[in-house]
Amino acid sequence: MRPPNRFLIAIKDRPVVSLTILVSILLVGVLFAFVLGQRTALDDLELTLDRSAISRKNLLQRELQNPLLVPEVLATAPTVRALLVRPSLVAASEQNAVLEETAINTRVEVLYVMDLNGDTLAASNWRASDSFVGKSYKFRPYFQQAIAGQTGRYIAKGVTSGKIGYYLARPVSVDGHIRGVVVAKNSLNALQSRVDDFWRGDRELNLVSDLNGVLVAAPVSAFVFKSIEPMTEATRTAIEVSRQYGNEIRVLPMTPGKALSQSIRLVEFSAIPGQSFLQKSYVFPDLGMRLYLHLPASRYWEIVAEFTAMFSLLALVVFLVCVGLFQRGSYTAKLIETAIHDPLTGLHTRLYMSDWCAAAIRVHNRDPGAGFGLAVFDLDLFKQVNDKYGHLAGDEVLRRVGEIVRNALRGEDLAVRFGGEELALFVRCADLTQALALAERIRRSVEQFKFRSQGGCIPVTLSGGVAYHTAGETLDALFARADQKLYEAKERGRNQIRS
Repeated sequence: MRPPNRFLIAIKDRPVVSLTILVSILLVGVLFAFVLGQRTALDDLELTLDRSAISRKNLLQRELQNPLLVPEVLATAPTVRALLVRPSLVAASEQNAVLEETAINTRVEVLYVMDLNGDTLAASNWRASDSFVGKSYKFRPYFQQAIAGQTGRYIAKGVTSGKIGYYLARPVSVDGHIRGVVVAKNSLNALQSRVDDFWRGDRELNLVSDLNGVLVAAPVSAFVFKSIEPMTEATRTAIEVSRQYGNEIRVLPMTPGKALSQSIRLVEFSAIPGQSFLQKSYVFPDLGMRLYLHLPASRYWEIVAEFTAMFSLLALVVFLVCVGLFQRGSYTAKLIETAIHDPLTGLHTRLYMSDWCAAAIRVHNRDPGAGFGLAVFDLDLFKQVNDKYGHLAGDEVLRRVGEIVRNALRGEDLAVRFGGEELALFVRCADLTQALALAERIRRSVEQFKFRSQGGCIPVTLSGGVAYHTAGETLDALFARADQKLYEAKERGRNQIRS
């Protein structure tokens, strides 16, 4: 029988260490799954936000950018140029009517024409009590941008109407010189309505702000005209000077949480208690706006939990399989250990002896110089030891004798517990003399050892018979010759070795 392999020895000798290592590996795996789940959830939700941002930008362009064509066309109209070159009440009256009709047809809230001083010469709302006609808006940034030859874009509360609007301004050039500005003001009501619909339908929180981070459209009214981004003192002063939003700008009550990536963070709003969101912002310079998209943080944690749970379940299955294999291996190791070693004496068993002897006989049959001897021992009067001192004392005697025999052996020899108190010793040697000498040393060691018990000192001796294997001889024949010599030793008075 072959000895157990290294794995079986390891799990038998260090079962707690083996299980601890296995559990540690599985815990590291679960932690890795949690981190990987976070990455997977983040990538998935960021892709969802990016796709939504494309759709929302198209919506903003339809609601806000399309009216840009109106001031673009009016800036080239001969009547507008004539009014700016030669302003008069008649020309202004005619232009009022044109602007009124154009605003109705294009669904623009207000259209108006301003001269180089920022004074409004004509407006589509000329009939209204809060008409822009005669009002000066020189301080507005959109006017200043247009006078500088650019397209002015601006979000603000109307100074006259008090209504939030999106302003688009184009310069009017005559003979290569800018002579005034045409402005289209569009309401953000349609945009606000769409933002409200998203919130009511799918609880999708969309926030729209200007480039300074001041919210102009949100499904929660308390958010509007609040600053969602940190603002410098210079920016705050510029907003107040231009009377962009009327009263002083306040910071939105928002609690920023952990940044999950460079562009996504967790946030909470005091106006929406009990909810946490994933937030990502998008800047649209061509629209002069920012878009803040949000998803419930619960969606993120659900994906992380599902991913981690799946891997944990797999890890649990692997763990149970490994525990089963471990128990099986440990049980197998114990069986093998029991099969090859006597648990009391520590000597080998007869089962292991058979394989060892078969191999030794084959080698000796091929090589006459590779012989071996056999010494058979029997403890003298061992039954009297059990009867007088008890079986526990008898077991202790056998254990001690096993130690003496093992200590006397060389690595190439084999000691076997053959029966109850019978031992067999196989000695690789060149002749009978060497085997006889080893057997005699063991006999003396047993005789001189002090075996003690509660009943006092136990006298122990053993008798033995030695035989040397002859090439071609069977194991049974070898044992028969050694047993015969053991019988002679018993007959001649015990405590001796015969060969």
